[in-house]
Amino acid sequence: MKVNITTLRRKYFLSFLAVILLVTPLLSTADNGGSVYYIYNNSPQYSILPASIYVQPLPQNYTLPIAILLNFTNYQTLTSITNEISNHEAGYLSPSQFRNEFYPPQSYKEELINYLESYGINFTGDYGLILTFQGTVGEIEKAFNTYINIYYYPLKNIYWFGLPGIVNVGPFYYFSNNVTPSLPYNVGKYIVGIVGIDSIDPKVYPVIKEAWNLEINSANLQNLSLVSSVLVTPQAIANYFKFTELYYKGYLGQGTKIAIEGVPESFVNADDIYTFWKEFYIVPRTGGLNVIYLGNVVTSGPSGENELDAEWSGVFAPASNVYVVFSNGYVGGSALVGNLLNYYYEYYYMVNYIDPNVISISVSVPESFLAAYYPAMLWMIHNIMIQAIDEGISVVAASGDWGFESDNPPPNYFIGVYNTIWYPESDPYVTSVGGIFVNVTPTGQVLSISGWDYSTGGSSVVFPVQNFELTSFIPFTPINQRTYPDIAFVSAGGYNIVEYGFGLPLIYQGQLFLWYGTSGAAPMTAAMIALTGVKLGDLNTILYHISYSGIILTPKGEITGMNAWIPITSGNNPLPAHYGWNFVTGPGTYNAYGMVYDLRLFYTVTYFQ
Repeated sequence: MKVNITTLRRKYFLSFLAVILLVTPLLSTADNGGSVYYIYNNSPQYSILPASIYVQPLPQNYTLPIAILLNFTNYQTLTSITNEISNHEAGYLSPSQFRNEFYPPQSYKEELINYLESYGINFTGDYGLILTFQGTVGEIEKAFNTYINIYYYPLKNIYWFGLPGIVNVGPFYYFSNNVTPSLPYNVGKYIVGIVGIDSIDPKVYPVIKEAWNLEINSANLQNLSLVSSVLVTPQAIANYFKFTELYYKGYLGQGTKIAIEGVPESFVNADDIYTFWKEFYIVPRTGGLNVIYLGNVVTSGPSGENELDAEWSGVFAPASNVYVVFSNGYVGGSALVGNLLNYYYEYYYMVNYIDPNVISISVSVPESFLAAYYPAMLWMIHNIMIQAIDEGISVVAASGDWGFESDNPPPNYFIGVYNTIWYPESDPYVTSVGGIFVNVTPTGQVLSISGWDYSTGGSSVVFPVQNFELTSFIPFTPINQRTYPDIAFVSAGGYNIVEYGFGLPLIYQGQLFLWYGTSGAAPMTAAMIALTGVKLGDLNTILYHISYSGIILTPKGEITGMNAWIPITSGNNPLPAHYGWNFVTGPGTYNAYGMVYDLRLFYTVTYFQ
């Protein structure tokens, strides 16, 4: 369904106010005279790490690659429209509609480029909402009215929000600006931030984190305290959670698209994916596989994570087309915020050129790290989630694999960043998928389920409580901040073992591997969404308004659906699972047949009655 933008009006004041609170840092950037634009969200926000010692200016002839991150235009209008669409009170925008209404015009880009080139800074690339440049320190300082210095950080740990954030990384030297950058208002007015005028991130932490990072092949399956002696197959899961009932009714995902966020500068072996689909199919696959490489730098190597995502989403949505998108050395490279620009660009490509039904994410960034040091990148990703929702694209993301504020991770799992949950999982427009454990019989059939002990949950330090949380039909939904997870599905399983639950198969590099993690729960849930056959958009505003008894709140009133939710009352992360919303599974897991029925019913009543 398309929408005439001029017919939209603002509703739901509370939700609107929450969005305004989020975008305020992006709007209040001009001085009172209106002639100077201050880039307060230059990255990092803490330009100089607390306790740092000044060393000397960065040499004027030192060359830096930088990137200018552009904001949407007409932001107040966009906020009102997004509020309407998010609440399912208006039709979706097409990608071209969105770009025409809310992307900065080419004339603005050219004016900004000409301004920077007048200082000797070279323009190196246009990537939609990212413009890349290269210049000397002296040229950049003059153009942006700032100074870039070298500092020494003498401490072992980096702190944020009063707590340890990254541990055992110091001492080290880095460079950063000590004056807020500024530009003439006419060339700066659509800028979110700058990256590249500091060197903190690449020196201390590879910020992008795969959820799945363990390699245990068939030659090493002897430690039965960790590894199940039986496989938990897609068929067993499909039978237990009623996917097969959907297939019998003809719901196979025909005509739908599942887009998978790739690990930047990586690749997949398509033969592994096809082999998995052949060996573990529930019904024969008719959907296609599309692997998109933007650039040719593959220094991160093969991605077991993304093979897992494609294999499990494809087997559960057998007629859906699966897209895996990799940005490989395409936007700035690792010199600029540790491939975060590449990470963002994959989302940009998906929403503008694939326009899928659902995006599945198992590659994440620590929220508090972005909030403390790279807010410009957080707002860029948040903006692209707004565009996704406005186009009717649902976004699901793995909640993470170590537990809520837990210092006891699964074996071989390196935390790296403390006192944080994950982003974009915490974004209000993203559905965070937690984990459940499936206990199976000696022959691999699901016997019972519980919360997975390492399913991550927590409260955002960035986003306030959302309207869908305040009006939730799920008992005990928190109302202090945006809190997740929002749904849960299979993340671990096995026979006669506890907690870790190796037993779920993966074909990787031509071998059978076993895995655990919420990284599998996200693509399986994405497949469930694809089985609806429609574009559902902002999923949280639907899920939190489906009660355990099947009563569903729509914009046109309450209706009665099926009992789709399965509350989870056991499991710890280390907080206990219980009836109602909990930090292990959110509202709980789902009967796929019932959930697809309810989602389709919501869609039909909302848009066609």
